[in-house]
Amino acid sequence: MQQLNKNDNTNDVLPCLLIPVHGSRLVLPNVTVAELIPFQTLEDISDVPSWLIGRTEWRGTMIPVISYESFSGQKLGTNSADLRIAVVNAPNGESGSLRFFGILAQGIPSLVKLEAPAIKEKPNMDLKPGQKMEVTLETGYGVIPDLDTIESAVLEQTWQ
Repeated sequence: MQQLNKNDNTNDVLPCLLIPVHGSRLVLPNVTVAELIPFQTLEDISDVPSWLIGRTEWRGTMIPVISYESFSGQKLGTNSADLRIAVVNAPNGESGSLRFFGILAQGIPSLVKLEAPAIKEKPNMDLKPGQKMEVTLETGYGVIPDLDTIESAVLEQTWQ
């Protein structure tokens, strides 16, 4: 594999998915998303916060599914006809007790190839829970979610 060095004129490109949620889009590197699956009826979980909307079976494993909007304290709109579940690799999944979790997507994600110069942090933004950064992209704006915080919050719940 060819190594990139500082003398190359090529830019590093990161393939990402823009996952639609109510009022925003989540920016996730492709390697973070294990799979996009059609929405299916979720199994209810009792005595958990409203952002933990249920669990579903994925490849023989039960995974928790969250509403990112609810987690970050935003208003929920109506569900889209194109609901999906983005199955996300938990940041500490290989060594932790949670390997994957689902994020409810309000439509069909789009694939983008991002270069560092195309991403600009939005200035003077008050970050909400579960947000690492709000960014302006060439195609609009998006949110880089704080997956570590989300994973920790899910682990604090009894969802299994």
